[in-house]
Amino acid sequence: MTTTGYGDLTPDRSRPVDIIAAMLLMLSGITLTGLFIAFGASLLTRVQWVTMQGLRPVRRRGHIVVCGAGSIGAGVIDLLLTLDKRLVVIELAPDAALVEWAREQHFDLLTGDASRDSTLDLCNLGAAHGLIAITNVDTLNLEIALGARARNPTMPIVLRIAEASFAMSIARHFDFETTYSAAALAAPAFVGLSRFPGSRGRLAFGGQEFAIGEIDSEASKSLPPNAIPIAVSHGRRCEITHAFKTVGPGERILVLVPTAPFREGKDTFAAAADRFLQRS
Repeated sequence: MTTTGYGDLTPDRSRPVDIIAAMLLMLSGITLTGLFIAFGASLLTRVQWVTMQGLRPVRRRGHIVVCGAGSIGAGVIDLLLTLDKRLVVIELAPDAALVEWAREQHFDLLTGDASRDSTLDLCNLGAAHGLIAITNVDTLNLEIALGARARNPTMPIVLRIAEASFAMSIARHFDFETTYSAAALAAPAFVGLSRFPGSRGRLAFGGQEFAIGEIDSEASKSLPPNAIPIAVSHGRRCEITHAFKTVGPGERILVLVPTAPFREGKDTFAAAADRFLQRS
């Protein structure tokens, strides 16, 4: 096929079959040669193109992949860096501040669409500790999570879902244990703040719901008896505590209060706070 026309193999021009076979051989040679050149050029230019796009294979192990670096994503990244976690951040269009932040804090920043297989394949998900999908699009977060689960079925995956009903549906149909709705997280904090100062939100574990709040030492005297102290702030230090007696004057304490008595009308954290405000 590569030497047709040089005379070493000459078709018999008196036989139409030989002429047709020679034409097919020449066309096949041109096609195969073109494909070989195209494939070789693609291999040579792909690495450079991927580098120019801000994509490169990640060699880390035990890292956390954060997909989306918007306002919420930036807070998540900052917290994970404070906890000294190894990060790989994927952002479709990172700004100059994010690029500089990645350079200063030494985390990997990939510029690309996290829902694309080619992007996820670069993140070494088989050796990753976990993945957090917190883009602004619920369906995109779900697509990212499904792609990540296909690559590492045992990896913890956290999704940011705006609609609470959609989050519940995802957890039910796709067997995700952790799906968070932004509205579901924010609503208890807003409701708590409308009832008493220092509210931080609501927690649910062990089949019970608890209100969590930050109060000072004086307000702790008016708490219901089933309140549970968590931590106390001594100036700039914070210590785990199991008793209210460790709280000194002017110090702050983080407490859990079961919400069941609230619903039954037997006791309310708000009433305790109101009594303290009235005395002061």
